[in-house]
Amino acid sequence: MTFSKTIARSWQCMLALWVMQVTLVAARTIIRDSAISGCGQTLPTGQQHGNTANVTIESDGLTRSYLVFVPPHYNPYIPTSVIFSYHGGSRTAQSQLQLDQLTNPEFNTALIVVYPQGINDTWQGVPGITTNDVQFTADILAEVESRYCIDPHRVFVTGKSDGGGFCNVLACDPTLSARFAAFAPVSGAYYVDTLPCNATTVNLPCSPARHDIPLLAFHGGNDTTISYNGGERKDECLPTIPHFIEEWAARDLLSPDNTTIPIANNTVLYRYGAGLETGLVGLVYDAVIGHDWPSTAPNADNQVAGHHPASFNATPIILGFFATHPLIVL
Repeated sequence: MTFSKTIARSWQCMLALWVMQVTLVAARTIIRDSAISGCGQTLPTGQQHGNTANVTIESDGLTRSYLVFVPPHYNPYIPTSVIFSYHGGSRTAQSQLQLDQLTNPEFNTALIVVYPQGINDTWQGVPGITTNDVQFTADILAEVESRYCIDPHRVFVTGKSDGGGFCNVLACDPTLSARFAAFAPVSGAYYVDTLPCNATTVNLPCSPARHDIPLLAFHGGNDTTISYNGGERKDECLPTIPHFIEEWAARDLLSPDNTTIPIANNTVLYRYGAGLETGLVGLVYDAVIGHDWPSTAPNADNQVAGHHPASFNATPIILGFFATHPLIVL
């Protein structure tokens, strides 16, 4: 068995154990918390276990939409984890569902997944975008919590490219950073509205509600869209990815030192934190892939000319990271 297959197998075993543990714990505490308003309700009209539905919602005076995947093992009496997944620029909620594979039963049969749709297929935080997607997210979260039996300590965020950048917007938001447990941006575009651009030292504005935000980023060394080395783009500044990660480690009051862990061919995890905070912040860096959602199977990213499949799958790593980082409320 190759090293990368061993890593993948260990992630799968950990996920299976986590699902069993979460189910057992939840089964002992079925709707004890009256704040879990969606528990005990039947699924909304037209929705079925194991299927995805398109939902419309009013937000900030606009009619907007999102996809919601109800896992085959969803039980309306057991609090369930939720993942919000944001598409990249010029992509859609449907394309993100196909890309991230979070609805693939190989990876997930127990978690609800929400795919918001951006106005003009992009997100707040991208230069020139004025849509209030933070409010949109808050409105979706409130609706999801009212319709499904949601574990409020296990609501997570991921996304690709502009959607990855919006993960960072949410992690830096003084309100929603206290509602979401952990964040996993992929090939993220972390724009800063300042020029000239000194990518290694640019100040990264951020006002999180806490100093223990788990964040695991993924980036390719051959990304020619959002360069690993940062730089000016769309008349704003992109930080280098190492600078971006080091700033998150500092916000979480972690040591600037990190541990390098091999993940697969050409791929390492830079892990920050020690003791109980080990891995609170991390970066998975693949030196040879481009602006992609890392996958060993063909997908819409790695089949573009000049791209190729990665030597690892980001999806089970993200699920494993989320599994070990629930929201801790003191």
